[in-house]
Formats: sequence, structure tokens, C-alpha cells
Amino acid sequence: MIRRLTLAVGLLTLAAVAFAQEDRGNFSAGLETNTTYYFGDEKTGASELRPDGRMGSNNYLKVDYSWKGFYAGLQIESYLPPLLGYFPKTAVGGQGDMFSRYDIYAGYSANGWDVRIGSLYEQFGSGLLFRTYEDRTLGINNALQGVKVGYTFGDFLTVKAIYGRARDVMEYTSTMVSGADISLSISRAAKWDSFDWSIEGSVLDKYENADQMLQGQKPHTLGYSARMALGYAGVRLSGEYMNRQSDPGTYNSMNTSRSEAIQIDLGYTGYGLGALFSFRKLHNPFLQASRNLGPTDIYTYLNYVPALTQQHTYSLATLNPYAPQNDELGGQADLYYNFRRGTAIGGRKGMKVHANFSTYYGNIAAWYGMPDGKSELLFRDLTVDVERWFGSDFKMILFYSWQTYNHAPGSGDEASMWRSHAVVADMTYKFDRKNSLRLELQHLFSKDDHKNWAAAMVEYSFAPRWSVSVQDMWNYGDTKIHYINGSVSYSYSKVRAQLNFGRFKEGYQCSGGVCRQTPAYTGVNLSLIVAL
Repeated sequence: MIRRLTLAVGLLTLAAVAFAQEDRGNFSAGLETNTTYYFGDEKTGASELRPDGRMGSNNYLKVDYSWKGFYAGLQIESYLPPLLGYFPKTAVGGQGDMFSRYDIYAGYSANGWDVRIGSLYEQFGSGLLFRTYEDRTLGINNALQGVKVGYTFGDFLTVKAIYGRARDVMEYTSTMVSGADISLSISRAAKWDSFDWSIEGSVLDKYENADQMLQGQKPHTLGYSARMALGYAGVRLSGEYMNRQSDPGTYNSMNTSRSEAIQIDLGYTGYGLGALFSFRKLHNPFLQASRNLGPTDIYTYLNYVPALTQQHTYSLATLNPYAPQNDELGGQADLYYNFRRGTAIGGRKGMKVHANFSTYYGNIAAWYGMPDGKSELLFRDLTVDVERWFGSDFKMILFYSWQTYNHAPGSGDEASMWRSHAVVADMTYKFDRKNSLRLELQHLFSKDDHKNWAAAMVEYSFAPRWSVSVQDMWNYGDTKIHYINGSVSYSYSKVRAQLNFGRFKEGYQCSGGVCRQTPAYTGVNLSLIVAL
């Protein structure tokens, strides 16, 4: 059935493109390429040679056509071979393999209907039960191949259902996923203007059969989630509960317990103040497309369990980002306050103050069957940053982060706790409407891991087209290595090009609370994005 759907979608796509004319429908296309030439570097342990040469290249071509609610599209991905750090598996990417994959889709979205066949992207609630999406920064594209049907009644009730095959990086597998979701806005149905009340629910089934089932494994893995949200006068309270049958496999150490997750968010905005408090409890929450995949195969998870922590942008604060664990209890608090313009504190453009605190505990030892396991700290981060303009041409951001990171949870060893203090001064001076200079100074104090770091960056922007920067990360506490690199970017109309060159340390690339591990490399990288 799925192959017939794919063929039908392909024919619809070709017909749509052939039908496209200047006076009928909209046609768009986008090309993105990210290519790196690698050099050997003994100091950092960077890979000297790819098995097939020094090159890595990730490429994406997307073509779309729409007309009166109908749409069709095609996306082609080519990895020639993948950049280092993408798809680190023996058969895919890790050994320099070249491969391509494609997605075809078509659908109708109008008059309350939302119908799509081919590759599917969908999310139920916050994604704890189910989410398929694309993130090229991480290399994630876990689209299903199948069909989605949804309908919205008025503006208060939406129902949808999905059915399709799960993907494993290069190809679609025999794992079948089916599910349904319903969302009801009681306040809209009752025509309440000042009070918001909605309830939602979802159900999902993963069917994965095998010739030989191991102990505890069953073909079907059935789960559900229930959600509710309340809002009034700037205050919003929302919660989600997810429960799923056990799915023992390699990725969760063959755990046979049910999956459970609960998340509660309380937020407030008003009078210059913003606040968000989040609580989350996880137990065996992850769901892989295949039980044989490992926990680090982030490309194939069927649900979305991001880290609920401050998503840092400064390099020294991101050396050890937190990753959610199979057993987790904790949360975070976010506070924002804007001092008004024209006040003594706010100045001419106001001043923004932000604070974040996140902490998580878990019993990882008990998860792996150790009888003396107990709850322990997994991660803690206290962040404060202040942004203020001095006059109309000089802006300064002061940033501080105090982190405690457990790099070996379950070991019971105090030495597994890495503590650090990071401080940043980020300054921008605008010479005029087009020219600006930015200086970023960072320092990290630590007695653990690689100890102290210092970093600096200088960036000059010729708005709206050119930007040039050079930066250095120096580990003077242990390795004594400098990570010096530079960047030149150019933008014009629908074209953006960026050239990066130099030495880059191993670490993590994060997006939306999900991270992938990246190896050290020295080389030249060209990124090009073209939209038509």
C-alpha cells in the first residue's frame, strides 16, 4: 500500500510541476549545500583523512508547487559523503559512504481539511508521545511515509489521524506507525473572550514485528497522552501526561517497564515581567523506530524529549550541555524583566534582565540494575544576563552561568561532578545604520575536566550584506590548545553564503534542546543557501 501511495504522490508531483504556469499556482525551490575540506591536525585529534578523501558535503534540494489549496513537493538529500559527525554508523556516513535519499509528498489544505500523502511531518502535543520533523543542523529527518487526514470543525475542534512507515536514515523500514489526535477549545466553543480552556488527547501505536522476539518484546507498542491548558489575564497553566507500553530494546537497555512522562508549565506575562516555570518527570520516555538502534541514534526517534534547560549561545557555556535521561525529575524557572525606556535604569532604549535556573535528578544506577542505586544530581545551571543600550550606538550584554554537570551518572563518584563558572561581556558599537563592530569576551573557571578556558571574538558587519569575524577558544588550564577560526558571510536577495575556516574543537551541536556529538576538525567550510 505504501509503495502505491509513493507512486501516486510521484505522479501528482510531476503533474503539478508540469501544470505550473505564471498565472496559475505558486512554484518555489530552495538549494542548500554545506561542504567541508578537512586537514590533518595532530594537536586536536581531528581526523586526518576521510576513507574516500578529505571532503564532506551535505546537500538539500527542495521543490514545491501549490494551487488553490493543493500542493505537491519533492526534497532530495545527497551526502557526498556526509560531514564528520553526521550518521555515525558503520553502514552510513561513519565510514565515508556516499548516499542520497528523497521525499515526495502531495496534499490538500483548505476548507477545514488537511490531507497529505507521501512524507509526513506531524506532532501530537509537545511531542512526548510522537513527533516527526526535520532539523538539518542535527541531521534529523524522521518523516513517516504514509498518509495523514485531518479536519477542523469551526475554530474549536480539530481531529487528525496518521499512518505510515518509519525511517532509518537512508531508507524506510518495516516499522508501521499509526495514531490519532483530537484538540478541543472549550472556550472558543462557548465563545468566552477572557478565559482560555482547551483539552487534547492522542493515541499512538508502533508495530514492529521480528522473526524472533526477545523476552518482554511484543509487535505492538501502544501509548497515549492527555493534555489540558488554562489561560486568563496573562497567566497560562498547561500540562501533559504520557503513558506507553514497554518497548524493550537496545536503545533503553532492554527495560521492560512502561514509559511515563509528565510535564507542567506555568507562565505569566504582563507589566514588563515574564515568567515561566516548568516541571518534568520522565521514566523510560524514548521511542525508537527500531529496537535494534542505540540511544545515541538521535536521527530515528519517533518522539521529542528535549532538554528543558537554558539553551546557551555562548561557546564556553555550551561545553557540556545536558541531555535528558531515562530516569529524570526536575525543571526550570525563567524570569524576564524589561525596565522601561526613559527611566534612570532603563536609559533611552530600556534594559532587559533575564535569569534562569534549572536542575535535574535521577536514579541512573537503579535503571541499570544496581541494587544500591539512589537519586543523584544530573545537571544544574544558574544563568543571569543583562542587556542595555548606552545611548543609541553602544549595546552591552553581561552574562554569567554557574553549572554543575554529572558526566558519569550512576558511578556514585564525586569526581564525576564537573563544576564551572562562565562569564561573558558582549559589546556592539554601531558606527551608523550599516556598519557595526562587535566584541565578545568569555572566560570559564573550573577545577574539573579541562579546567580554565578563555575565548574572544571580533565581528564587523557591513549591513545588510557582509559580515567578517575571527575568534579564538584557548584552553589554558590543561591542553594549552588554541582553537582559532574565522568566518566571512555574504547575503543578497535570496542568496546567503558563508565561509568558515580554521580549527574547531570536539563538542556538541544543539538545536531545540536536542544535541549531537561533533568531532574535532580543522578545515574550510562553505555554506550556501539559495531560494527561488
